[in-house]
Amino acid sequence: MKDYLPYAAGALAGLLVAFLMSGLLALTETPQLVLFALLPAVGGAVVERVCHRRPNNS
Repeated sequence: MKDYLPYAAGALAGLLVAFLMSGLLALTETPQLVLFALLPAVGGAVVERVCHRRPNNS
């Protein structure tokens, strides 16, 4: 379960960014759907990759 924590944290951060961008840019329909589909997945992948790479460099 602990292995999924970095991905979950990144996905949550991506979701928050998606909410902010959607509200600020007043997106609707397809652009909003794409934003909410991509940002949580990309955010989770980036944070997970950074977390797994960091201990190997130390």
